[in-house]
Amino acid sequence: MQKEAFMLDENLKVFLQSKLSNTLYAEFDSKKFLILSFENESKIFSFEEGQIYKFQNEQFTPFSLNEFKNELKTSLEKISAELNHLQNILENKENNVLKGKSSQNFFRKSFILKQKINKNLKFLTQLNEALNLLSSEEESLKKSLKFIIFSANTLQKHAKEILYRLDSLYTLIASLKSEKTNKNIYILSVISTIILPLNLIVGFFGMNTGGLFLAQNPYGTSIITAFIILIFVAGIWYYKRKTSQSEELILFEEKKSKKTRI
Repeated sequence: MQKEAFMLDENLKVFLQSKLSNTLYAEFDSKKFLILSFENESKIFSFEEGQIYKFQNEQFTPFSLNEFKNELKTSLEKISAELNHLQNILENKENNVLKGKSSQNFFRKSFILKQKINKNLKFLTQLNEALNLLSSEEESLKKSLKFIIFSANTLQKHAKEILYRLDSLYTLIASLKSEKTNKNIYILSVISTIILPLNLIVGFFGMNTGGLFLAQNPYGTSIITAFIILIFVAGIWYYKRKTSQSEELILFEEKKSKKTRI
């Protein structure tokens, strides 16, 4: 026989208000409660002697099992749609990286994306724990909640997978940016190494003092020009040699790694 609605007393009201920030299973004065909190919206269900109640219009009103299951399914469908949307965004960013396209403000955007995934993951984790506790306390609900718990667990794993992929992409882009920065610094260092001796030579022979080296030699300008060209060519040769050695070392490490796997 279905019971009638019951009002919320002051002690119970204070108790429930203290729990509204999370999704959880709770007990108060022999009453069992399931609280669903997601996106600034809270739903409270009560369970007593095989009857389900939902808090609405300032009181707990009788609620059928099918209505309760539909509420849970609706919440999970919203989470599923949200996770699929976040996964599409992530896949788009992964494809851009594979195509060599630069991703502007990636680190800020990835933080926002991670925040959204963690919000869904937190809800799913708490829901999974709450439903498991509820099904263990309410034998009549165990069979009905079995598929919903399975769905919540599947979505929880899906959220963790998306989060792992995002972390991997973050690490990859960070390493690519670091590699690009290091390469630019290396090029600047090589250019500075080549230009500095040339600046010293130009500065030395540009002094307005007497008795400069090669000042009276008719071939002085040609000699200095040849010397500058020699320094420039030597610098380029050194840069190419170091680059070639780095590439050979990378190839050697790759071959060594393949042999180790075999």
